[in-house]
Amino acid sequence: MIVAYLRGKNRNFSISFQQEYLISYALKKGIAIDFTEIDDDPFSTILEERSTLLSLLHSLKEGDRILVYDLWVISKKVGELTKVFDCILKNGVSVIIARQDVVIDDKTSLKTLVYLLSEQREQNLHAQHKVMGRPKGSFSKSKFDKYKSEILDMLEQHLSVSEIAKRLGVSRSSLKDYINSRSLKEIVDSKKIPQMTRTHTRQAPALSTECTLKNQKIQQKEH
Repeated sequence: MIVAYLRGKNRNFSISFQQEYLISYALKKGIAIDFTEIDDDPFSTILEERSTLLSLLHSLKEGDRILVYDLWVISKKVGELTKVFDCILKNGVSVIIARQDVVIDDKTSLKTLVYLLSEQREQNLHAQHKVMGRPKGSFSKSKFDKYKSEILDMLEQHLSVSEIAKRLGVSRSSLKDYINSRSLKEIVDSKKIPQMTRTHTRQAPALSTECTLKNQKIQQKEH
């Protein structure tokens, strides 16, 4: 099974851009995307609290592949990337990085992994020097965050921004800015794009207990 994994909340690489790039890449490589997963967690969210990513990781089986536009889609933090790679490689899952046309699996050399992680670290350092104030690609909290689920539902119902603003009792222009900055329309539209599918009948065990990544929020509730 191949999962196209998209990351929201990036001003430079929207969800629709990532999806179009991955579909084009898949067609070029002759591979089939079984379904698409969208991670809308802020980039400030630590790995152990990213429920979308953790749920995906623990649902994967040996031989499954994750297709991403670039490494930062998984995480911008080198330490977190190391944890994810350790988790998936122990269980026979691979990652395809489309932009660099690189496959990370249990056959990938240490030299390649070090190069990829070093490149991500360099990108992080470059961004820190280039950006003043709030980190590029990040978002401050908004008064509309509490309405996010409702906004997504109404967008799926094809309601206009004006109608949504009227129902929520908020400014149309402010709501429009929020929807655009969070790529909410793209999130809704991406669900409507037909996926390239294939028959998947192989039975294999899910990720083993060797993958120690857990959702901290769930663990806290259990205790």
